[in-house]
Amino acid sequence: MILAAAVAASLLVTPTDTVTAADVRREYQRWVRIETTPVFGQPDSVPVVTLATDSVPRGSLLHDFLAAHGDVVMYLAGHTPGAFPRFVRKGDRPEAVRDSIIATLQASPPFNERLFAMLVRYWRPRGRVITGDLPPAPRIAVTTLELRQIAARFYFPDRVSAVGDTLFVHICSGANGITQLTSPVDPLVEAVVFVAVNRATFRPHSALYRDFDAAFTKAKQVSFSKDSTTRILRAQGALWAEMERSHALDEALRSAFASRRAVLPIEVAGRQ
Repeated sequence: MILAAAVAASLLVTPTDTVTAADVRREYQRWVRIETTPVFGQPDSVPVVTLATDSVPRGSLLHDFLAAHGDVVMYLAGHTPGAFPRFVRKGDRPEAVRDSIIATLQASPPFNERLFAMLVRYWRPRGRVITGDLPPAPRIAVTTLELRQIAARFYFPDRVSAVGDTLFVHICSGANGITQLTSPVDPLVEAVVFVAVNRATFRPHSALYRDFDAAFTKAKQVSFSKDSTTRILRAQGALWAEMERSHALDEALRSAFASRRAVLPIEVAGRQ
């Protein structure tokens, strides 16, 4: 009886797969790659170093995690200072640029703290643990009001046509109004919000796109000025205020954070 109970108990224990922090960092080289791309006005394609999860082989250490959350990880990586995807300048070796980006990511505390915090949560229920030199896990808190304010600023009016009759707006991870917020935004929060905005705005029959279109139409109407800078600033303020009130945007954010709740070291508070 005692032996049978011991065997039965042993079958209930989830086997643990152990990887080291160094193992994880070595995997970064799999998503930093060299490509070539045509450039307008140049006869030959030029090398560019990019970040892409589709180059990560199936069965490799991070494949499954990146299949689920690679869009957020690539935003984090691509916004890490010194790790931006880039064209290789004439005279530089593409391999040297690639290796520099990999080394930058491996050494970056903000990037590694957030990536490892997600990995620990992702792997724990799957029986895998990370040992070695783990970065400290961040504790991130944000309100739903702050999420809407961040998300609204990805809709970015920033240019008026030469004759002044057209106002241009784009949704961009690089040029946006995030820096105009009064409080700094955690890069992981920014990453999740951008992915949510980009997906929800451009999916077929998007309610969020309809809200954006209506908000931009109103912003164009109330922002008229002969001075282009004044018009852009007025349009930004009007568009952001409208988008912060968008029910579709609120729902897209709630859905995005709920779907990743199990892996995010982020506490979302309040219905404001």
